[in-house]
Amino acid sequence: MDWAPRVKPIKIRRLYRYARLGIYDDTLLHDVGSVLYARCMDIATVADVYRGGRVPCPRCRTKVTRRIDPLFSKGEGGTYEHWFRCPHCTERLLWRDCRQALRDTPRCFDCRAVLYKEVVLRCACGKTWSQEAYKQSMRTRVLLPCPHCLDLVRRPDSPPVDRTLKNQRSNPELQCPKCQGVALHQNGNIECTVCGYKRRWRDYRKSLKKKDEKLECPNCEYTFRWQAWRKSVRSLRTGNPRPAREFVKKWLRCRTPQQRMIQIDTLLQTLHGRGPLAPLFIDSDEYKIRQMLDDLASQR
Repeated sequence: MDWAPRVKPIKIRRLYRYARLGIYDDTLLHDVGSVLYARCMDIATVADVYRGGRVPCPRCRTKVTRRIDPLFSKGEGGTYEHWFRCPHCTERLLWRDCRQALRDTPRCFDCRAVLYKEVVLRCACGKTWSQEAYKQSMRTRVLLPCPHCLDLVRRPDSPPVDRTLKNQRSNPELQCPKCQGVALHQNGNIECTVCGYKRRWRDYRKSLKKKDEKLECPNCEYTFRWQAWRKSVRSLRTGNPRPAREFVKKWLRCRTPQQRMIQIDTLLQTLHGRGPLAPLFIDSDEYKIRQMLDDLASQR
């Protein structure tokens, strides 16, 4: 299946350069917007597969229903990480920036000096950490050095969530993998009511993800394997397809160049706050994309 390409960063820069001059190049807007629209459509399509179990045929895109009940989640996923400012240098950053800076250059949590990388991580003040202990400490600490001024900053509180989307099982009665009888999900396990088979629910879910299946399209009679299809969409897989869905919904309503520019800018602002999501849309690595989006944000 041919998936839509990612948009080129040079076109995004050109688009914003013209916009700062008050020029809305309709051809360029259509070019960038149509690529983003097609990419968002593909991302939403792949997300629907993991939500509903209907796989598009690689040849004719007819939806093929999987026979294996994969226990799909109805939630859209998402992240609640937001920007905040360092109280010392007032630089804008994400909490992941603080962690990433320590991954790139490990520093002492007390004196903030650069650690010597030997068999263990050693600081001039006498403290030592193993590699694993340092990573674990970095994950659990609520105070980390600011990557700009190195003063300690506190992890911001998560914003309140208005509502929680609960995961729903597609069928409360399951099929026992051993005797094909009726099994139930209860007490954190899958338990068969016929043969007494019992397995941890988490392990059972993992086994379903790895299980292969031969699918046949009812329209063109083309056959393909589920795992092969799954590998082909790795570059489109995300647990947070909401920005893509919103862009698809709003892009078709745009009638003027200004409206198109607003929708493209809204999507890019959303990607700016969710670093790992941006490479799904923009043809570059995460660091360069982040640098480009920082530059565009600073020029407004």
